[in-house]
Amino acid sequence: MTCRLIAETELSDGQDAQLRRLLAKAFPDRAEHFRRQSWWLARPQWRLILSDDGVPVAHLGIERRRVGVGDDDVYVAGIGHVCTDPAYRGRGLGLELMKHLHAVLPAPYGLLTCSPAVQGFYQAAGWVEVAPGVTMTNVYTGETIESFTHPAMVLGDNFPSGRPIDIRGLPW
Repeated sequence: MTCRLIAETELSDGQDAQLRRLLAKAFPDRAEHFRRQSWWLARPQWRLILSDDGVPVAHLGIERRRVGVGDDDVYVAGIGHVCTDPAYRGRGLGLELMKHLHAVLPAPYGLLTCSPAVQGFYQAAGWVEVAPGVTMTNVYTGETIESFTHPAMVLGDNFPSGRPIDIRGLPW
């Protein structure tokens, strides 16, 4: 197994096609979408990819962004598109991917939202719940959308928790 951090601008067409296949398998409810593009809402700036003999088997996307936490601006690495090929699940690859993320995190904190069903996985990888959800402000229209169905979790020490989080844009 190898793990590589690849800038979105350096991703080849072949690598993108491999990621689209992986994401379609990992997220069958969104398979049609992922067959067309390898991201959901906000396009990541980097991809952290764990490969087996050159084939991606685990993946996450990273987007560095300045978000609002209460009245403060905080730089975070928004984490999304976290997945493992269903044929490789149960082997600890998700935790291995998270270990590599610790080493390459391009901001003081990682930030993600997740379903309660996978919250235990993230806690085992060192993530801490900091809010019951987030607010998303459309930076062009000012429209605000609140999402409190998925807890917000942070990787990193001394995050100013307990205050509302506005991710200021589309979720990653």
